[in-house]
Amino acid sequence: MTRCRDCIRAPIIYRPWVSVRISYNRYPAGRSSGPRMMPRVNSMNILLVGLLATVLWLGLGAGVRAEKLPSLGERSGRPIATPQTRQLGDEFMREARRQLVFVRDPVLLAYVQALGSRVSASVADDSDFFRFHLVRNGEVNAFAVPGGHVVLYTTLILETESEGQLASVVAHEVAHLVQRHPTRSLARSHGRELSASAGMLVAVLLGGQAGAATMAATSAMAVGDRLRYSRAFEQEADTVGLDLLASAGYDPHSAVDFLHRLERASRVQGLSPPEYLLTHPLSTRRVAEVRSRIERYATVTDGHGSDFAHARARIRALFEPNPEAAADYFASPAGGDVLVKRAARYGLALVKSRLGAHDEALRILQQLVSDYPDDLHYPLALAESHVAAGALRSALSPLRSARARWPDEPILYGAEANVLIKIGEASLAKSMIRAALRLDNDSVVLYRLLARAEGQLGNMAPSFQALAEASYLEGEPTRALAELSRAEKHAGHSTYLAASISARMAVLRELIDRRATH
Repeated sequence: MTRCRDCIRAPIIYRPWVSVRISYNRYPAGRSSGPRMMPRVNSMNILLVGLLATVLWLGLGAGVRAEKLPSLGERSGRPIATPQTRQLGDEFMREARRQLVFVRDPVLLAYVQALGSRVSASVADDSDFFRFHLVRNGEVNAFAVPGGHVVLYTTLILETESEGQLASVVAHEVAHLVQRHPTRSLARSHGRELSASAGMLVAVLLGGQAGAATMAATSAMAVGDRLRYSRAFEQEADTVGLDLLASAGYDPHSAVDFLHRLERASRVQGLSPPEYLLTHPLSTRRVAEVRSRIERYATVTDGHGSDFAHARARIRALFEPNPEAAADYFASPAGGDVLVKRAARYGLALVKSRLGAHDEALRILQQLVSDYPDDLHYPLALAESHVAAGALRSALSPLRSARARWPDEPILYGAEANVLIKIGEASLAKSMIRAALRLDNDSVVLYRLLARAEGQLGNMAPSFQALAEASYLEGEPTRALAELSRAEKHAGHSTYLAASISARMAVLRELIDRRATH
């Protein structure tokens, strides 16, 4: 996929969240583990978010209101990422990095990005603007943010029963961006008293229980207006999302299946429904309308999908606070589906490695590699288990065999480079990372690996350059500029290196200045 290197596509969110303690408590088939996660509201966080809301209102309101927005029901034909929305995204990014735990696992990020790219592929001229991100959190939630970003929660993936259901959520969030709902929310706030508008924006930013508390402090009229408009947004996102889902080759019936699943969870949990329902209003009428719309689409058999099944297993194996409980879960998987059982063996191996039972983990993964040589998950996990066991050089063998089979998979180059850095072969790692960047020049993971390799070689200027590119891709142009300033100080007598650093700094300064003037 060709991507624009001069467009900021940062892993940002539309709502900086309050601090939480994570406890994964929602499992399929009635399984549970641990106490329910409860938000812990920090008064300083609320103050910071309120301040941010006021700044955004004062600094960005005019630009947002000046943009021509589509009417409800009208398909937006304008670019999703504008200077105003990117500036808004940068402001949120700074807070998001302090408030949320973004997953950096290369395997999970590759899956989420691939799924999102498939769902958004039919968006004319704008598909390359989308970035899809994963947050480690024990709530069922997902949301869209200004500038083309979609954030999924790990527990959402655990709670969906098929890739089609997960894709329906992604399509719904992409539809919010296609229709520019975040921008329209800000524009609609114009004309109200500033304090009420800031309060409403804080409510949207916080979401959940903290957002509900903030909304209670605003006027009843403003709250009612926001809820009515939010329901209209949901209806519009449902319509556009179904088109995106069908265009991507998924069964649109999956959307209704997931809504019914949320509806049942809401009835069971009573006063504490899934977080997704607090930010995405669900009503009997909405479900009925979605059901009526899907009749025009053909039924497609989704199935679980290998990547989906293994992503769910990996999330549970890596992030379940009680690894022994995860091991018990994988030891007796529900259902007789062969793919589910394979994914359970994979998950069990990851948990065993996490628990220090390295011999057992290696045995399971070696058998999976032998039984299913066409599945990339297994050699990657086998290499990870060797690393966890301290057998670093042994990790190279499955990675190199896999790279011979899949020569165009950047994740394999990155995994091998990571091992090479650990064993002190940074020069070879650097060559591998450069090759991987030719396949995927948007990878934050690869640029951070490159920074490590260059640093190990004592090449401080290129190391800071690589960190600058990682910061840029994360939506932090100011931080990227600071990294380049450090690189400039280490450029020495290399005219070419100094010139490349200077040229990149000029591009970033122009970008920052342009956003400041919009």
